[in-house]
Amino acid sequence: MDRTDRNEIVDIVKTEIKKFYDDSLDKEMKKVLKNSNSQSRKEMVNTIKNGLEAAFKVFWIKRDFWKTDIK
Repeated sequence: MDRTDRNEIVDIVKTEIKKFYDDSLDKEMKKVLKNSNSQSRKEMVNTIKNGLEAAFKVFWIKRDFWKTDIK
């Protein structure tokens, strides 16, 4: 078996493992997020909320700076 065949096989195996991992992770995250009493769901929603609030505060503070660019 030459080097290119081996590299192709390694790439195929890596791709299949990544696909399986991503699919499994998606399924598990969906299960967790469907449960409204889940601590993980609460943490995720809280993190997203905090991130959006922080972005809003930055944009609000810098609003005078952006007004000239928006017009």
